Amino acid sequence: MSEPLGVSIIVVNYNNEQFLASAIDSALGQDHPFREVIAVDDCSTDNSRAVIARYGERVRPVLRETNGGQVEALNSAWPLARYPILIFLDSDDLLLAHAASTVAARWTAGTVKAQFPLVTIDKTGREIGHAAPRYPRNLDTTMIRAELLRTGGSPNSPASGNAYSRSLLEAVMRDRGFDLRNPREHWMDAILECNAPFYGEVVTLYQPLACYRRHDSNLYAITAIDNRHFNELLRAFSSKLEYFADRCRDWDIPFDPTLASNRSLWALECRLVVNKLNAREHRSGKDLCEPVFGILYRALRACIDAELRISDRIIRAGWLISIALSTQPVARRLIALRFIVIERPAWFERLRGNAANLAAGRSFSQTHARSR
Repeated sequence: MSEPLGVSIIVVNYNNEQFLASAIDSALGQDHPFREVIAVDDCSTDNSRAVIARYGERVRPVLRETNGGQVEALNSAWPLARYPILIFLDSDDLLLAHAASTVAARWTAGTVKAQFPLVTIDKTGREIGHAAPRYPRNLDTTMIRAELLRTGGSPNSPASGNAYSRSLLEAVMRDRGFDLRNPREHWMDAILECNAPFYGEVVTLYQPLACYRRHDSNLYAITAIDNRHFNELLRAFSSKLEYFADRCRDWDIPFDPTLASNRSLWALECRLVVNKLNAREHRSGKDLCEPVFGILYRALRACIDAELRISDRIIRAGWLISIALSTQPVARRLIALRFIVIERPAWFERLRGNAANLAAGRSFSQTHARSR
């Protein structure tokens, strides 16, 4: 029998001194026999480098002299990796002890990316009873590629919920996929989400293998309901669409970023939120109805077509309608329920879990009946 593939875990850090040691410890604590840990620091101004130095030879440091952003930091570190599988671990996240061994066991010669859910933890490391994303069943590379071309996005995990083949990174580098006009506008997980299904197979694992930490400085972990944050999310999505459109032109594949934006449930949710939060400040009365309900119409169509479980589509459609019809104070509570995961009541997570189990049971019963 051949020995399992090795995994290089690259911890990427900028001014996360308070969480950095926990991230490195989780990387060093993997039960996989063939693994290494690299810590890249993007010119932090806190005591992060002292934290890295405490690990001595157990961690290979990459200490950058200038701050270039996440993509440039990772591109300065991954070429140094010794193993063919790479995990990019954000310094505020954690890997579960069996993450590397599980990924390596599922890896095949054609795999370029593996993605898996993350357990949500708060800033103290406490689990809050939530894991995401909830992938549709039987998700494969063909479905992922089709969703990217249709909506500019696909069912995927944030940064620490992915593993990549070194060959994918080398191919993207060779094909100038890292030649970015403004690297700070991009994130490595979004870049590789756009590229991976066009270079090989994307494997989806349904068991959580990492922890995603929610805290005040996390861009995608919304902790307060304000327009600034949702506008930032929309700007990041716009940058991703622009990047993907450039890649599709390189590959001679048709892609319409405007059409994709109007098919993206995520983008339409954010637009609806921004519109609703702006209502009191900028609009009143009859002027508000058309834009809100125009966005609602497109969002409901996107929800019907989305690669989501049936239970999730029903919940999201109900949420969209409720946001559009409710008063702003009620809408703000509903927005918080959807986006501020750490404040969700326990009964809400149980309800979502029961709905998913019911849908899964119904799907199994229907499949079983057809096979009889």
